[in-house]
Amino acid sequence: MAQADELRRQQILQRRFQAMGLEAGLLAGGRSVLVTLPVGPEPFETPQGPRKLRALRFYTVGHDRIKCLAPLALFHVPLLRIVGCETAAQLEARVRAAWSERVRALARTRRWLDDLGVAAESPAGAPLWSFSLGLEDERARAVAIEAGQVILPSRGPLSGAALARWEERVFEPDAACSSAVDLELAVTARLEGLARERRRHPLRRLDADLPAPRLARLVPALVVGARLAADRGLHEALRRRGFTVEAARGPGDALEAFRQRTFEVVLAEARLDRGDGSELIPALRALPGILDVPVALVDDRPREGRRSAADAAGAAAYWPGPLEGAAAADALAEIAATDRRRFARYDRALAVSWPGCPAPGVTASVGRGGVFVKTPAATLVRQRFALHLPESGATLRVDAEPLYRLPAAALGPDGFGLRFCGFEAGAERAWIDYVAGAAAGSAPPLRA
Repeated sequence: MAQADELRRQQILQRRFQAMGLEAGLLAGGRSVLVTLPVGPEPFETPQGPRKLRALRFYTVGHDRIKCLAPLALFHVPLLRIVGCETAAQLEARVRAAWSERVRALARTRRWLDDLGVAAESPAGAPLWSFSLGLEDERARAVAIEAGQVILPSRGPLSGAALARWEERVFEPDAACSSAVDLELAVTARLEGLARERRRHPLRRLDADLPAPRLARLVPALVVGARLAADRGLHEALRRRGFTVEAARGPGDALEAFRQRTFEVVLAEARLDRGDGSELIPALRALPGILDVPVALVDDRPREGRRSAADAAGAAAYWPGPLEGAAAADALAEIAATDRRRFARYDRALAVSWPGCPAPGVTASVGRGGVFVKTPAATLVRQRFALHLPESGATLRVDAEPLYRLPAAALGPDGFGLRFCGFEAGAERAWIDYVAGAAAGSAPPLRA
């Protein structure tokens, strides 16, 4: 009943946006609406100067809030209430006001850093300031979003150390810090203190004497959040369980990771960059070719508000801490093994060849995770296949295994469903671009 009520609310929102003249569509599961909002010619101010946009995209969270999705810099803006917005112009004004506040906060933060003599930069136009700490690992850089606060890096002294609470990642130097050197010393002292504390009191983990049974195949998993990204014990437990693991420190990094690779399950912190991890779920569903990738959220302690938000967003699980690596890996394996449609399929005909084939097969449908190939071949085995893209003439090579076969007597074309197991270097990003083009109605030229 609750799911049906939520669907009705989102359908009402969809019609409301469409009445404003906006492109609006329900995301898979019916819990959110994805909207494209054209914007006026007035540029958006950024640390690199004014930037003009033609449109931005957002999705609904509940019945009265939205989360900006694209361009990526706008993802850093917090959730916006849209109560009282009756026109597209009012929606645009609401987004611009929130962005302007973020830019003003960024200016205040920059003045604080300048007064200390800190040389800071804004990476890729993101609304934050990054600066060096003079550590051996040059990539161990601190981040400032608000004046008087420093977000500690996961690299350097905290590399491989999981913090007990997300609040430990934010450091507020005292008034005695009056120069860049003072700030650098204070931050590095805090990093080393946290590292010593973690060595003295490591987070409790369940380490089995024997490796846990592996999944039937390697399953790509993404862990999201600074603490999970640094938890080497968790990563190893997941690998023993049959996952391949990549890490992203925040929601923006997670979205970018999905533009480079296709993951079948996600483990994320319930608190991400001052926002709820549940906000990541509709953002992933809005990506081209994705229907419903399961996302499990991990909290440092039980919070009913976050549990409710996770349920409303369609999270596969909500686990209050402390996190135990082996137990989490087992539970995530159960989620990964569930039979659920994760990726969309698109009608697209392209040739597929493999060693020893008398003639190439032709796809009837394509998706992020595999293709259906029409072929009279009596059998196929796991091997290297070549996908020949007619729009660009490019050939992508991929390891795939036959998942099922439809014989000629069955309803539909005669052939095999292939599931991808691995790509040659550079091919997976190219394939994701191709599928995105199929989702948009036409495949774009591939990057070299």
